[in-house]
Amino acid sequence: MAALLFIIALALGGAAMLFRYAHAELYYGTSWAVDVCSASKLFCGHPDYLAYGAVGALVLAIGAGIGRALGGD
Repeated sequence: MAALLFIIALALGGAAMLFRYAHAELYYGTSWAVDVCSASKLFCGHPDYLAYGAVGALVLAIGAGIGRALGGD
């Protein structure tokens, strides 16, 4: 469970970085940034929403890892 949550945290963090970079490149008219931002205007304008999800998944992964290490199921 901890490994799955860690992978989800990495995916959300990577998506947040992608949307943040795309938002910065949008002002230069870069074609890939226009495509990315047209796919999701919400995340292009607020990539921090994905970052919050990544942090939450990472906290859950750490908690699940600690719980398993302490003998929980």
